[in-house]
Amino acid sequence: RGMVGNMNHSSYYYYFSVLLGIAAAVGHALALISHWVDVDVAVGWVQKLLWRRRYISLQVEEQDGSATVNELFLAVQLYLSHSPAFHTAHNLNAAFPKGATSISLTLAAHDPLYDTFQGRPVWWILKSTERKHPPGLDQYSHRSDITAHRPDERRSLCLVLLHKDKSLILPAYLQHILERAKSLSLQRRERLLYTNMKSHMYMVWGGRRSLWASVPFKHPSTFDTLAIDPHIKKKIMEDLTSFAQGAAFYRRAGRAWKRGYLLYGPPGTGKSSMIAAMANFLQYDVYDLELTEVTSNAHLRNLLIKTSNKSIIVIEDIDCSLHLTDTISRAQGSNSRRSRRDEDEDEDDDDDDERPPQRKLSHVTLSGLLNFTDGLWSCCGDERIFVFTTNHIDKLDPALVRSGRMDMHIHLSYCTYEAFKILAANYLCLSEHKLFEHVHAALDDAHVKITPAEVTEVLTRERTDPQAALECLLEELHKEKTNSEKQNN
Repeated sequence: RGMVGNMNHSSYYYYFSVLLGIAAAVGHALALISHWVDVDVAVGWVQKLLWRRRYISLQVEEQDGSATVNELFLAVQLYLSHSPAFHTAHNLNAAFPKGATSISLTLAAHDPLYDTFQGRPVWWILKSTERKHPPGLDQYSHRSDITAHRPDERRSLCLVLLHKDKSLILPAYLQHILERAKSLSLQRRERLLYTNMKSHMYMVWGGRRSLWASVPFKHPSTFDTLAIDPHIKKKIMEDLTSFAQGAAFYRRAGRAWKRGYLLYGPPGTGKSSMIAAMANFLQYDVYDLELTEVTSNAHLRNLLIKTSNKSIIVIEDIDCSLHLTDTISRAQGSNSRRSRRDEDEDEDDDDDDERPPQRKLSHVTLSGLLNFTDGLWSCCGDERIFVFTTNHIDKLDPALVRSGRMDMHIHLSYCTYEAFKILAANYLCLSEHKLFEHVHAALDDAHVKITPAEVTEVLTRERTDPQAALECLLEELHKEKTNSEKQNN
């Protein structure tokens, strides 16, 4: 036993001496390292090595290497501002951008925000560093173009997630953010009504000419307030919904993602209100194209290129804006040389003084208009709707109204009883009244042709007294019947 105890003690002494030697070597090595390397830096290296074994990060820069803003950065900002965890953030930035309708809140720098996707944890951190300026360049100096003045900071959003979750959620998570941000953007953005500028009145913005001028689009018309036949209304709404959700169909069919509508009928039947209702239903911008200000087919193509996706491009009263009848088309063909010159360049203003006064007509040709709506240049955007309106469909060239040119022809005719009931509910808050039967009988008379606009005028004038409004309307309907019978006789 004594010998065994002595052997154990000697082995303990041996191992202890080895450990002391290792500790001394480590201490000596640390002393040498501390002489050449800062201890805090060394600890940071170790922490980074350990962190990288468990986590990965992805940087989303605010600018994509140029003066343009990274769309993904904006999408992430919008997505985070509407996430449930955003309400738990301790530091936020508030802003009221020009043209906005409400204050926007965004994540402050260096404050992590927790999120989940498919049950996996992720973190977002907004990083901000001071932008370095070249020597001798004043960071507050201004140049003539709008992009010269850049922020004094460089910002990026850092996505942190577990290394094991990279292949599981990274592509799908970013795609989810883009789709969610797209939906939020449509809900919160202010839609615009555009009109094309005259060639000599182009707006200069950022050193570039703007072909379109815009104002906020705030037309109140909706399909609920639109006074047309309910069956026609339902058919149009279903068609618009199918179009807006038809990205996969149009891609599979090899067709441009666009749709065309021709609205025709007498003045005052609600064509403009129909366009506004379509825009409000789809949440699209509206481009009101004034053809009399378009100087050539090339000018028309440039205007088309500058329109955005998710928009309705409108040409109202097309029969009054273009030489589209067969007679005038043949007259233009007899002077083809001048027509070609007009397509390539504007006519001199001095020549107008020598001609007799007449209605200004567009220099766009029929073929140019058809290429605009149905040719190769119509494919330069997605999710766009073309709407033509006319009071006289019989005056349009057959090439414009033939089958397949416009997807839907919508006839907006005189006021029917179903349309009247919608107007009575909108203007008089009436769903039933003892005089409705008399109005119904009068509107069903073949001699009575009154537009919804004329009915609206009467109801608006007497809106404080529904009884008086209906009596005045019956009087107007009786006058219309009498005048129509006299004309027929």
